[in-house]
Amino acid sequence: MTINTFKELKSSWSLKLSPRPDAWDIEPVTDGHNAWRNDPTKIIRKDIPGSFPATVPGCIHTDLISAGFIDDISINGKEQDQFWIWKTDSTYSTLIPRDSSDGHKELIFNGLDTIATIRINGEVRLTTKNMHRSYRLDISNEISAGDVQLEVSFKAPLTDAEEHVEELGLYPRPYDMPYNYQRKMACSYGWDWGPITVSSGIWKKVEIHNWSVAYCGHVAVVPTVENSIPQFSLDVPVKGEVRELSARVRVISVEGRNTLIDTLVSIQGSQFVEHIQVPDAQVWHPRGRGAQHLYNIVFDLLDTNDQVLESHTKRVGFRKVELDSSPSVDGKNMFAIKVNGERLWIRGANWIPDDPFPTRVTKERYQQRIKDMLEVNINGIRVWGGGIYESEDFYNFCDEEGIVVWQDFLFACAAYPETPEMFEEVALEVDENVRRLSSHPSLVIWCGGNECLEGFQYWGWQPDLAGRPWGETFYRQTIPNTLKSIDTSRPYIPGSPFSTHSDDVRSFDSGTNHIWDVWNETGYERYEQYQPAFAAEFGFNGPGSWSMLTRAIGSDTLDSTTPEVAYYQRAFDGMTKIAAGLSREFANPPTQGHAWYFAAALDQARAVEIGLKHFRSLYETCSGSILWQFNDMWPAISWAVLDHTGFRKLAWHAMKAAYRPRTLIVGRVDQGAQITLLNDHPEAWKPRVELFLINQVGVVINKHLLEVELDRYSVFRTPATEIFPEIANGQFEGFILATHPEVRVSRRTTLNPAAAAPAHDLEHFTEIVDGKLRVDVTAKTYIHELSILPEILHLGTQIDSQNVSLLPGENHIFTVTGPTDALLDIAKNVDTVLWSHNRIVNQS
Repeated sequence: MTINTFKELKSSWSLKLSPRPDAWDIEPVTDGHNAWRNDPTKIIRKDIPGSFPATVPGCIHTDLISAGFIDDISINGKEQDQFWIWKTDSTYSTLIPRDSSDGHKELIFNGLDTIATIRINGEVRLTTKNMHRSYRLDISNEISAGDVQLEVSFKAPLTDAEEHVEELGLYPRPYDMPYNYQRKMACSYGWDWGPITVSSGIWKKVEIHNWSVAYCGHVAVVPTVENSIPQFSLDVPVKGEVRELSARVRVISVEGRNTLIDTLVSIQGSQFVEHIQVPDAQVWHPRGRGAQHLYNIVFDLLDTNDQVLESHTKRVGFRKVELDSSPSVDGKNMFAIKVNGERLWIRGANWIPDDPFPTRVTKERYQQRIKDMLEVNINGIRVWGGGIYESEDFYNFCDEEGIVVWQDFLFACAAYPETPEMFEEVALEVDENVRRLSSHPSLVIWCGGNECLEGFQYWGWQPDLAGRPWGETFYRQTIPNTLKSIDTSRPYIPGSPFSTHSDDVRSFDSGTNHIWDVWNETGYERYEQYQPAFAAEFGFNGPGSWSMLTRAIGSDTLDSTTPEVAYYQRAFDGMTKIAAGLSREFANPPTQGHAWYFAAALDQARAVEIGLKHFRSLYETCSGSILWQFNDMWPAISWAVLDHTGFRKLAWHAMKAAYRPRTLIVGRVDQGAQITLLNDHPEAWKPRVELFLINQVGVVINKHLLEVELDRYSVFRTPATEIFPEIANGQFEGFILATHPEVRVSRRTTLNPAAAAPAHDLEHFTEIVDGKLRVDVTAKTYIHELSILPEILHLGTQIDSQNVSLLPGENHIFTVTGPTDALLDIAKNVDTVLWSHNRIVNQS
C-alpha cells in the first residue's frame, strides 16, 4: 500500500462549443491535392447545441458523433459538413468533489489537444500548447476548501495556427494547412491518405495525484546488455521535499515467481540515477531469433520510516542494439540494425494513427493490428512522425511478440519555426516521451522526423525561408542532447531519408532511402533498378475494400472517373496515377465496377510484392524494407495494405508472400528474370523448385527442376533467361511459375501491357465447414493471380489466401470467414467474386 495515490478523474463532463464568426466562412479550395476540395459545396450553418455531455478521454468530434449531431467520417460522414469545427472554441467542464484529506492534490493532464486554458473556480491557472506531453496543476488549497469547478477551454486550432503564420511568416509544408506551427498531431490537418479533422479535446485521462513528502517525476528505465551482462539504468526525478529518502529496487520475472534483484539504495538530491547489473536475467530477442524474455523493474520511493510513498513498475527486456554502417560487399555502406550482435533483416511497414481520433483505438484493436502484422510476417514497424507517440498497449504487444520498433519524433515533411516557445515545448516533449518509452525492448532506433531534412535539401524551401532556421536544430541538437542524458542504448538518426556517409540525404551509398518515383512517375518494375542500404519508405496506392468504399460514398458501384470516388483519394493526382498504372498493366484497362476495383487492387499487390521481394533479394547489402503503409484511419484509396475496417487487401496478401522467411522471387525479364531463393531462417534449406514457362494461351512449353542448398540466412540466384532462352528477348508473352510445397510465385514474361491471356476458365465447389466457407477452385487452363473478393458482397469478411496461380488441373481451396448469412450469400454468388488476371484481360 502506497501513501501517494493516483486516481482517474471519473466525474461527469459537459462540453460547450463556440464557433468563431469566420467558422462558417471556410470554403473549399483548389490546390491539386484533394479532389474533394474542388467540390463547390458551401458550409451549411447549423444551430450548434448548447452544453451537452462529453466523454473524457475524447474530443469535439467524438462527442458530436455521440450526440448524433455529425456523422462519422470513418463510416459515411463528409468533411465539408464539419469544417466549422476547425475554427470552433470549446470548453469542457466538470465538478471535482471536496477532499480535505492530508497531502498535496495535483491534477495531471496526460493529454490536452492542444491550445488549452485551465480554470479553477473561474481563475486561469494553466495554459498548454502541446498535445504530446502532460501537465500538472496544484489544486490543494481549492479542493480542501470545497468542491472545485474545473474548466478546460480550447482555442480553435486552425485559428491559433493561422495567427502564428501571420506572426512568423510562411514556413514551407506540402499542404495548405499550417500543421507545422503547433505541437499537435500533424495528420489531423490532413495528409495524402487521410481526412482533415483538426479537433480539440482532452484526449488522455485526467488524474488526481495525492502525495505527501515527495513523489517521482517521469521514471526512465533503459535496459541493455554490455559485455554479455544484462543491465539497466534508472533515472528518477524526485519532486517535493528533497531530503533523506531511499528507494527499493527490484527486478522480478513477469510471472512473479523469481526475484533477480532486491536492493535498497539511498537518494541524495532531486535526481536519482543508478546503474544496476542483472547477470541472471535472460536476453530478449527479436521475432524469429529467440524468446522474448521480459522482467518487471519495480521502483519504490521510501520515506525516512521506510514507508512506501509510491511505487512505479516498468516492464523491460534486456538486449543490445547497434547500428552497423560499415562498408558492405558492394563498396557502399551498410545500414543494419544489429540486436544481440546479429544483423536483423527488417521486414517492416510504416504505421500511422489507426483512427482520426486516437482515443477510439482500444487495447483490443491494437492487439488485432499486431496479429495482422504477425500473420503477414512483419518483424519491424515504424511509428511515423506525423502522428502520435503510440499507446503503451502498442509497444507492450510489440515487446511480447518480438516486433522491433523504429520510433520517429513527431516532425513531418515541413520546416518548423525555431522559436523559444517551440524549443521549450520540444525539449519537454522529448524528455517525457523518451522516459516513457525507453523501457521497451522492442524500440530499437530513434529518428528525428520524417522527410524534413530532405525537404530542406530538395523541395525548394530556401526562397520562402530566406535564411531563417527551419527546425534542423531540433534534429541535430535538442533531441540528441536529451537522448545523451537519458538513453544511449539505441542508435539515433536525425531524420529519414538520411545518409550516414554523405551530406546528401538521398544518397544510395549509405543510410535510409525513400523511393517515390515508382508511384508518382513510373511502373513498379523501377524498384528493381534500385539498390538501397535500407528502404525506409516506398509504396503503391490502391482501393480499400469495395463494401467500405461504397458505403462511404452511398453508392452501389465504384466509377474511378467520378468525384465521389476521388473524394477518398487524397494523393496528389492519385486517380490519374492509378489509371496510369493500369494502362501499364493492361492493354484495355477497366475504369469502373468490379473490374476496376480488382485491377487497381491487383496492381497495388503486384507493386508491393515486387518491391519487397526485390529489396529482400539484395540480402547481403540491403538490410530492411519498410513499406508505406500498413494501416488506414478512414475509408481510403491509399497505400495501406490493411483498410480502416481491418480488411486485408490483396496487397496485404502480397506482403505476406514477400515477407515469408523463406521465399521465391522472380525478377524483371529485361534484367534476366533472375530467380532468387531466400532463406532468412536459422536453419539450412534444401528446396526443390519446379519452374514452368507458360505461353499466352496457357500451354506449358518448358519446365525445369531447380535443386539447391542454402545455409541459414543466405540467398541463391540464377537467371531464368539461361533456363528458358525463349524469354531472353523480353517479348515472349507468357508467364513464369515457380512452385515449392511451402511457397509459389508467378510473373509475366514481358513488361508490355497485357493484351491476351488464357480464358478465365474455372470449376468451383463450396461448402461451409466449422463456420467457415470453403471455396474449392480447379483451373481448366492456366490461371494467373486468382483471387476471391467476398468484400464485394459483404463487410466483415476475410480470406486466408489470395493471388494464387494455378496450372491446368490444379486446385486451390480459399477459406472465407465472416457472418454466417454473409457466407451463405457468397456461396450462392461465387462467380461474382472470383477474379483473376485472365478475367481482367478478357473482360472487354
